[in-house]
Amino acid sequence: MSKEVTGKKFGRLYLESYKKAIVAEIESEGNAVSLICSRHGLSRTAVRQWLNKYGSSQYFASKQKRRSPFEKNKIIREILSGRSTISEVQLKYNIECRDTITLWIREYKKSEQELTAEIMEDAGAAEQGVQPSDLQKELEMARLKIRALEIMVDIASDQFKVDIRKKFGAKQ
Repeated sequence: MSKEVTGKKFGRLYLESYKKAIVAEIESEGNAVSLICSRHGLSRTAVRQWLNKYGSSQYFASKQKRRSPFEKNKIIREILSGRSTISEVQLKYNIECRDTITLWIREYKKSEQELTAEIMEDAGAAEQGVQPSDLQKELEMARLKIRALEIMVDIASDQFKVDIRKKFGAKQ
């Protein structure tokens, strides 16, 4: 067993007691990692590793989580369908800022409008003789079908505890 030496460093490695002291300091000051790192001249990467290793359960509970596009869409559909309000969703999914959710909804609606406009342009150019009401009925049926398929995937992933949807981005 190695004997701890007074001071923060022992050779190139930091002592366990020093790491724990830094983690405790970060937790006591409200997770201000950048501030503590600059104060002690430490690398943020190293400190984040220490937090993952020595952090308390309170740290992990308060740590903000990035949401996947699947999770965002699930939350948005829950609000837009009327099953939950924004406040209920904030509590349920532990989202601190209401503005984050409203931004997701705004982006979702914008992309849906763009998609609808694209479909209408394509359908209008391809089929001049088709009535707009027929196109709207087809669009509504397509939306219902998509919603049904999304709900089926959600139910299947909940029951089988397997993420069925495609994961976007690189693996980390």
